Amino acid sequence: MVAKRQRGIGAKISRFFRALWQGPWEPRDDPAPQIACLQRLEEIPEVLNKRYPANIRIAGLVFYLMFWFGLFYSIVMPYLSVPPHLSNDPEVHIIPLSCTSSSQFWKGKNGACGTDGEFCPEFKSDEVIFRCPALCDRAWTYSLIPIGDQRIKYRGYFIGGGDQVTEKVEDDDDQLTNPYRADSYPCGSGVHAGVISPFFGGCARISYKSKEREFFKSEKGHYGVDDSIEFLSFFKYSYYFKQLMSGVLPGGSFQQCYDPRLLVLVMNFVLGIPVVYLSSGAVSYWITSIVGFWTHTLATDPPVHVDPYDPDTLSDLISVSLERFLPTCFILYVLWHFSSRRTLFDSTEPDEKSSPLTKVFLWYPLFWLGLLNNMTFDRLPVDRLTLSDLKEQPGSILALAFIISCIGTGVVIQAYKIWLSGRFRKYLLVYALFIFGLVVLAQLPGLTLRVHHYILAMLLIPGCSTRGRTAFMFQGILLGLFLSGAARWGLAAIAETVTSLKRDDPRGILVPPEFLGYNNETGILNWKGVPEELLSPITSRLYEKYSAISLLVNDIEQYVGEKTQSVNITELFTNSTSLSRPIAKSLRDGIKDDNGNIEIYLRIGRKIPNTQVYSDFSNAGILKWPSGDFTLPVKGST
Repeated sequence: MVAKRQRGIGAKISRFFRALWQGPWEPRDDPAPQIACLQRLEEIPEVLNKRYPANIRIAGLVFYLMFWFGLFYSIVMPYLSVPPHLSNDPEVHIIPLSCTSSSQFWKGKNGACGTDGEFCPEFKSDEVIFRCPALCDRAWTYSLIPIGDQRIKYRGYFIGGGDQVTEKVEDDDDQLTNPYRADSYPCGSGVHAGVISPFFGGCARISYKSKEREFFKSEKGHYGVDDSIEFLSFFKYSYYFKQLMSGVLPGGSFQQCYDPRLLVLVMNFVLGIPVVYLSSGAVSYWITSIVGFWTHTLATDPPVHVDPYDPDTLSDLISVSLERFLPTCFILYVLWHFSSRRTLFDSTEPDEKSSPLTKVFLWYPLFWLGLLNNMTFDRLPVDRLTLSDLKEQPGSILALAFIISCIGTGVVIQAYKIWLSGRFRKYLLVYALFIFGLVVLAQLPGLTLRVHHYILAMLLIPGCSTRGRTAFMFQGILLGLFLSGAARWGLAAIAETVTSLKRDDPRGILVPPEFLGYNNETGILNWKGVPEELLSPITSRLYEKYSAISLLVNDIEQYVGEKTQSVNITELFTNSTSLSRPIAKSLRDGIKDDNGNIEIYLRIGRKIPNTQVYSDFSNAGILKWPSGDFTLPVKGST
């Protein structure tokens, strides 16, 4: 009896796989059905096609596209080419910024600003006015930046601040915020403080009048951004936001401050609806794709930051866009020929007519959802599909599970649709070759497989070559994702070096010196040289090149010594006015523990003498001052 049951189960499994391999007896691939309750709207495009000859329809489309282009140009180009200015005072200079840091404000982490921060900031004036683009609520750092003993990554980089003014700067009635640490991203800080809109950007005024501060407390932000980062020790520079119109001559106003990208986005989305609704599948596909590409590169997520004071930056943006546009068009043609043409095909047969409203309600909005990846899917806590990145982002595993489940559901649905159309064996072979190719690429020595979202879209679109509503949905979102990646990042390599994936994270090429301890009686801080097991003929020459030692105090370089293994901290703190003054002020007004100590953060690294070329630095050791208690840093580099 058991054997008979097992044979029955085996026969069912055999029949299942035979049916899977051979396909249905009567293959079918039905087009998206028209919406019965909106039948009149479904028929309007066909009625207009019969009423007006082709030359009139083409002329109308050309005129409409010219009007659309003129409107787009008149909104975008002034923002990109006309510098922001004060209407009645041309001497006022407004600095256009990106959402992240500018080298004029702060040149970078570790020793980038030189000894005692001498190269930062570059401004001679205490007050600076700047312009920020939209979407700076995501002014994140995607590379590790150390702040004291913290390792900051995958979050907004703004330290202190807040719009509840509790730290009043003397004699300034225009102060809007508490001071931010000077290396905080200005535009991200502006959104955190509520003085910059994440939707339209804007201009803001900051002052460096407060200069050094004893501490920076964490404060809640506006527009749902992260709380600011806390740093409870002194720092040489800080800035705070002021009233934008303070000191402006009567009748003056700031021009070209607001970013039109969301206006352009809404305009292009709305103006594209008639084209998708009334035009054939081919016209809809190509016009929507081309408009989407240039909307992305010139407005919603430009690959080059444009400074209107420097016309070359606008030329660079257009040049980079054109460089990516032609190969993108070739790929679009291949995708159209092998996949999208079948989905968007306009049949004249009554039983095979596709629904124009399905294009409008499913394909078109999902296309824009994918195209606006920087506003939609990039908000999920998944940066890159590497184990190290996933570990560093809270919620990444849950988000990845959601993404995989969505892709898996789509794959199952489309696999069934492909099987129903009688083409399962062909597509099984195609995707087997895709997978085999990815496995081979993953084995290349010295390289890491990187399936960018534009590549993922290219791989999945051929599997959506059916004619139902699901194909409209999946093709729309995948086509948008492809254009988003190709327009913003270019056709990036599918296999990248480990070094390129590190961005500005520690390279791990040179091991920083290792603190041994601090002697409070002598004031000597000791560190260990290069471990012998790391030395070889090649590395010895490299370490010899990086022969100087750089010591950071509270994230600013304060000591440089060549071929030394100790420094007298007491003398350093006493003899350096840039340290003695803030230490004395912090002991008086700063954040102290129960024993009256302040915390001072020390990090150590190597550098090439008389240059600004540094190795990785150590994590921060914590020195409690004046008691002299020293906590060694945890292992690792920054």
